[in-house]
Amino acid sequence: MERPIGSIIGNIRNKGFFHTIRRNSYLPYQLPFAMQVVEAIGKDRNPKFRIDNENRFVYENLIRWIHGDQDFKCIDPATKEVIPGRLTAGIYIAGNTGSGKSWALEIMSAYCDIDNVQVTIGNEQFCLRWPCFRSDTICEEFTEKGSIDKYKKRAILGIQDLGSNSEPIESLYMGNRMGVIQQLLEYRGDFTDKITLITSNLPMNHKVLIDRYGDRVASRLNEMCNYFEIKGKDRRKTYSIDNKLSLFVILPTLATTILLSFKYSLPTTLKYS
Repeated sequence: MERPIGSIIGNIRNKGFFHTIRRNSYLPYQLPFAMQVVEAIGKDRNPKFRIDNENRFVYENLIRWIHGDQDFKCIDPATKEVIPGRLTAGIYIAGNTGSGKSWALEIMSAYCDIDNVQVTIGNEQFCLRWPCFRSDTICEEFTEKGSIDKYKKRAILGIQDLGSNSEPIESLYMGNRMGVIQQLLEYRGDFTDKITLITSNLPMNHKVLIDRYGDRVASRLNEMCNYFEIKGKDRRKTYSIDNKLSLFVILPTLATTILLSFKYSLPTTLKYS
């Protein structure tokens, strides 16, 4: 008698031939309250942090992704239209320098820790938190140690500043030259049991990324990640300007007061000893 196909597939999975990612649902939750919590975490990092119209969509849907909410949405990297997201895929956030994309990954990793959010990968449970490493730092480690295995094998990994000017296209160790980030992305993209979260100044499918890493990696990124963009000005400059605005308001008045005080306190005739 032939065995049911479902039983056969289940046996294959149990033997670990194809590890899969299974997301747990942390429902119900109140999105407005969750957004307040996220903003509080952000303000603890920097008192000037705020959620506004330029980043609200990203934070709302990162919350949905973490909670395993089927209403999770992302953006089509080609058309920029809002589309249903994939809870078992990772995250790619593009944005200008200082837009807050790197903060988003750090803040949401901390948010996961509140309820110890878990994800099932293969037959193991992992906390849905991720260490973040700059892409150039990963390259530097290869030049020092000749290996990036710890980045390849991590179940959940955050990569910051993908494709930045400080990230070398190739790195050298003991005469061995390798495109470190290209190799890392190809490796992680070939497996179904890895969650990768990425930030970059470059939109997904940008020509610079394709030229740097090749068509294969570009295709892998689309499979590996849900896509988001944070637009707007450099928030780091804004925060710095906000801190200094009061000085621009206060200093002229203060200077005028000092000069007037100095003027009226001067004797009509100056005497020198």
